[in-house]
Amino acid sequence: MSALSALGAPLFCLVLLVSGCAGPAAEVTAATTLSSHSDPAAGTPVRLTTGDGQTLGGHLYGSGKIGVLLAHQYNGDQTGWTDFAMVLAAHGYQALTFDFRGFPESGPLVHVPDAPVDLEAAYDFMRTRTDRIFIIGASMGSDAAIVLAAHHPVAGLILLSTPVEFGGLSVYDADAEVKAPMLFVETTADPFVAGQSEMLYRHAMAPKWLKIYPGSEHGTEILLGAHGVELRNLMLGFIADHSPGTPHGVESR
Repeated sequence: MSALSALGAPLFCLVLLVSGCAGPAAEVTAATTLSSHSDPAAGTPVRLTTGDGQTLGGHLYGSGKIGVLLAHQYNGDQTGWTDFAMVLAAHGYQALTFDFRGFPESGPLVHVPDAPVDLEAAYDFMRTRTDRIFIIGASMGSDAAIVLAAHHPVAGLILLSTPVEFGGLSVYDADAEVKAPMLFVETTADPFVAGQSEMLYRHAMAPKWLKIYPGSEHGTEILLGAHGVELRNLMLGFIADHSPGTPHGVESR
């Protein structure tokens, strides 16, 4: 039994799975550099150049042929994903964290509507190194993931605490255009976006799942709360379920 099908609570809904949407890679236009320095806790520093010439700082973990992009929330930065990036690396995946423009390693000016442009630079970097790409986003990062996946092939999306609209970036239309499997996660009393993940879940046309945890944690804060281990296992299971030939990994703590 997969990690997804094992969750049978009323708030966890399953739609029949269709095949992933991996496709041929397009020409890479965003320049990237990869440092020779690597620290297990900090990963390998990466510099990404966006299509409009912005430089973003990131960190690469692991070396597997399945890639996972980790897109952070507005009230945080890429370090919110560091622990899970190390978990992914330990399970044989290649994970990339990065700061959106205006966050600590990526310049002084925040511009939320450009978040999908920034994520595309990370996507272009990862698709030259891996066979399949998953995107895991939190809040603003989830919005960027939905917009990108509406126009580019990905193996699956995991979306934590996703707003329908934030900072001038609306994803309601793009949500229905995504073809890749989508896992939506939120908490019942999230003070910022409670109920919005469920709204997008119901509107999505792709194979989709919804998990709602009790509590008020937002985005990656869920990983630090009472349901953190369960969520890590759920995300690992989702990736394994949509990666043929990959064994399931389970975190015990």
